[in-house]
Formats: sequence, structure tokens, C-alpha cells
Amino acid sequence: MPTFRVSTKFYPIRLNAFMRNEVELTIEIENTGKEPLWSECDVIVPAAISLASDKELGTGRIRVGIVNPQEIRTGKCKIYGSAKSYPELYQIKIVVYGFGKDGAITARDEKSVELRCERIR
Repeated sequence: MPTFRVSTKFYPIRLNAFMRNEVELTIEIENTGKEPLWSECDVIVPAAISLASDKELGTGRIRVGIVNPQEIRTGKCKIYGSAKSYPELYQIKIVVYGFGKDGAITARDEKSVELRCERIR
């Protein structure tokens, strides 16, 4: 069965509380199997932050593309803070899907990462 390894990082590493700002989430997918995979990621954020700059959007999908064996591909999305973003550790849920040649899901992984939101002094 095809498998992959998932890693994430934020830049900058935190959101600023109570103001409009953003961080970029980078998701790296490494195909550790022997077959190419088409990969996509669902990103789910809590209500106090958003995947859109102008409205509340809690769920989004990143299409990473074809990841060949032993290859690493990245996908990126922005996460936005607002006046409703209070100081806390926000849980971001990431669900990664790998589709085989026939279009069926052959690999799936869930990951939860924490995004820090701090008040600027």
C-alpha cells in the first residue's frame, strides 16, 4: 500500500492576537511508496481564525499534485487572524489524501498542528 510522510511549518511562526494579520502554512508530502500518488489536503481551522482574508472560512482544500516515489512536494495556504483572534494555541487539522492511478484513495493520513497566537506588547 502506498504511504507518505507529512510535515508542516508556519511562517511567521505565530499570529498576532486582536488584529488583522496572516501566517503561511506549508505542508510537505513525501511519497515513501513505489507508485505515484495524486495528493490533496483538507485544512480545518477553528472559528476564531480563517482561511480567507475577508470572511469566515473554516475548511479548505489544497491540491498538491502528483508526488512520484521518493519525491517531496509542497502545498501552501494562508491562515488569517482578525479582531476575534485571541491569544491561544489553535488546533489546525490536516487530512492528507493520496489517490492512485484508478482515482481511488490509496493512502490517507490525519495530522493536527498547533498555531500559536500571542498578544503584542
